[in-house]
Amino acid sequence: MEQALQASLTGQVRVTADPFAGIRVAVISEDFAGMTPRSRRERVQTLLPNIEIVRFELLTPAEAEFMEHEALDVAAVQAELPLWPEALAGGRASEITVRFPSEDYGTLPAPVVSTFYSLRGGVGRSTALAHAARIIAGQGLTVLCIDMDLEAPGLASLFDVEDRVTEGMGVVPLLAAAEMSGEIDTLEDHVLRVTEDAGLFLLPAGCPGAEYARLLSHLDPSAWYGEDEINPLRLLVEAVSGLAERPDVVLIDSRTGISPLAAPLLFDVSDINVIAFYPHPQAKAGTRALTRALLAAKSRRSTDENPCTPEVRFIASPVPATPEVRELYSERAQEWIREWLSVARNSAGGPAFEALEEIVQVIGYQETLAVSDSVMRVQGTDDFSVVADWVTGLVEPRDALGVPEVETPEPSKADVLASLQFAGETAENQELEELHGTFLSTADVDRALAPDTVIVIGRKGTGKTAVFRRLAEASTAVVVTSPPGLDTHRSWTPDADVYSALEAELRDRGLEWRQVWPAVLGLSLHQHLSDIPLPSWAPEPIGVPAAGGSYLKTDLLNDVKALLSNPQAPLLVGQWLQEIDASLHETHLLLFDALDTGFGNSDNDRKRRNDGVSGLLTAAGALGPQLRRLKFKVLLREDIWREVSVPNKSHLTARSARLSWSNKMDYLRIAIKQAWRSEPFRQLVTTRLNKPDFQLEKTPVEYWPEEFVRNAWVILASERVSGGRTAYTDNWVWSRLADANGDHSPRALAQMMTAAVELERGFEAGNRYSRSIIRPRALVESLDEVSDSALDALQRDEFPELDPMFTRLREIGSTPFAAEQLEDTSPDLVRLASDVGLLEVVSGPKSKAERYRVPELYRKSLNMTRKGQL
Repeated sequence: MEQALQASLTGQVRVTADPFAGIRVAVISEDFAGMTPRSRRERVQTLLPNIEIVRFELLTPAEAEFMEHEALDVAAVQAELPLWPEALAGGRASEITVRFPSEDYGTLPAPVVSTFYSLRGGVGRSTALAHAARIIAGQGLTVLCIDMDLEAPGLASLFDVEDRVTEGMGVVPLLAAAEMSGEIDTLEDHVLRVTEDAGLFLLPAGCPGAEYARLLSHLDPSAWYGEDEINPLRLLVEAVSGLAERPDVVLIDSRTGISPLAAPLLFDVSDINVIAFYPHPQAKAGTRALTRALLAAKSRRSTDENPCTPEVRFIASPVPATPEVRELYSERAQEWIREWLSVARNSAGGPAFEALEEIVQVIGYQETLAVSDSVMRVQGTDDFSVVADWVTGLVEPRDALGVPEVETPEPSKADVLASLQFAGETAENQELEELHGTFLSTADVDRALAPDTVIVIGRKGTGKTAVFRRLAEASTAVVVTSPPGLDTHRSWTPDADVYSALEAELRDRGLEWRQVWPAVLGLSLHQHLSDIPLPSWAPEPIGVPAAGGSYLKTDLLNDVKALLSNPQAPLLVGQWLQEIDASLHETHLLLFDALDTGFGNSDNDRKRRNDGVSGLLTAAGALGPQLRRLKFKVLLREDIWREVSVPNKSHLTARSARLSWSNKMDYLRIAIKQAWRSEPFRQLVTTRLNKPDFQLEKTPVEYWPEEFVRNAWVILASERVSGGRTAYTDNWVWSRLADANGDHSPRALAQMMTAAVELERGFEAGNRYSRSIIRPRALVESLDEVSDSALDALQRDEFPELDPMFTRLREIGSTPFAAEQLEDTSPDLVRLASDVGLLEVVSGPKSKAERYRVPELYRKSLNMTRKGQL
């Protein structure tokens, strides 16, 4: 290209590539004499048709001499300058490697700087900042807000301190003075305390007036990033750390649009940028370009060895408040953001963002906020708590596990980690000693154990079998049905073959299941209690092994047939149970477990199961009130309880207990109680948390105040999932381990902790972590294993009939999804998937199912992405 120009123009010619796009051309030639700048550009462009020239420097020799250009110099500018042209050009790449602090669940030394920005005004940017600031300050952190919306300052008014801003105070005078002196004046005289009861401070933009406008007009942020230039903005940010009340967090309110100062705020000084926008097509293209530019940015914390990308979060605001419309705008915002972030890759080459729900917050229109003059006069909603958590999730904790505040020697993390064990296996496979050590008593569990509770309901993994084993230990327990593999499962315990033969017998005799269960119960009582009355009307001796030795299933079956052969058998068997009851001197629980899988798993088996369970509950409802010493206790999977038809079912419901683990603090106690078996963990927690009036080691975990449970959890698994993800680890675990009905399984929690401990041992060998025993990364990465286990249990052990649904969900591939995608799936199957917590129904107008959502507990194992996941 230089040759083409030199062939047509006399003088010096220089052509260089622009670092972003196209070329730059510099020419010193007498040929330009008498030509306007436009004419010069047109002549050069004509000589290089179809070439994008982005910069011209076209001079005559006289002009070059006047400008002291001895020779052409078209040196490339720094491609990574935090200015709009460079930043926006840097975002054009088809792939951008980002290195967020949160990639490794890291935190940053204080102060963490967050810039709140919006391309357009009126989207609640300043309001979000102000409410987030109040929330963070309320958590005990020191917050400094800086009003960098210099052309239209407003934070002082929002915080109701505008009358305290005086001439010469604020950002504009500070920056203007630094441009001249190269130093930042002390900030103490410029910072206002907003509240007396919390560490909330404001550095205002200044006091608008003639002098303010004059100083503002002289500020040139683009010049601050020239070679060897003083950078007043960086000096200001550095000076913040010298304040007497050193902030943990700095929140900056930026000017809207492509304003000169906004660029370095976003692309240089900020650790996390919060981008507010209204999801209207007018905002789409501009916010897309901004987002791509942010991904290519390197913050002030970057080094050549460790580049650091500022985090990015999004607020879609203010969307209409009605649920249906809010959901629509939420989906639109996530679809846009998904595309904007699709170019981002982490250091391993994978997608940089796992799920958008953790980085996007949709805030509905709220009239109380819209009409309020000051955030100090209105209470913000939980919407802003999420925004606050994004920022505080990056703040490095002041105290670490390895720096105790107490003088008592503590066990090392290595000792604690080596000794931790969690009971991730099923209750059927636990040794009794382990079961005793991990069994947690709660209000629901205590109700399940109570003798007068007839039905114990819960989905698989909620602890029904643990309750069963606890009850079966009593010498007065009479186990009628039992999971195989336990010592409560005897040689005669009914199984699928017995139930199948009993169904055939009932069919032949024209009887019902409610009439056969009393016979099975009487025979079970005879095996447990040898001195009970025997039925005198039986045609032959019962309860005696036919071949000697142990009483077998065939013996049980033959005895049931013999008892039912009497035409009045249903009446006589009931009388026999009353005779047994009258002969007893103490209460005996009649235990029924394993009814969900004990009948088998084929379609016919499941129909037989529902009929059999219905008959059992009918018998319990009819006979139970007539018995004083014999108490029915039926442990039943929740979906079976919903399906079966029982006369006066409401009466049994009133005498039921549901194991759902709906209390988060009780759920955390499961992990703490299991960890409590570790002597080093006990020593660590008691050293940290014991108080003169409360000694943890003397009090069962069940009775610890919630404050101690949460603090023990923080020692075990850290307080936050760092890096601005879901802020608190207990909330993260609680949400990830919930099924679509909001139910939680102790087994899933124990499995997560088991997997996390194993991962932590590996991580600790290469990268020590002192903030907690288990780092958040180990919790997050353990979810894959937990999801696989949960889905396997649902598919293999509980509901093999859901196989077609699992296949269809894998085909759909993402969640949530439109209800129409299940139109060809059996409605009964969809209903079952919803009942068992695999699908959450998201209703639209008139309560009609509009979409379905698969919970995290199963999503990962189904290889489904979250809608908006990259």
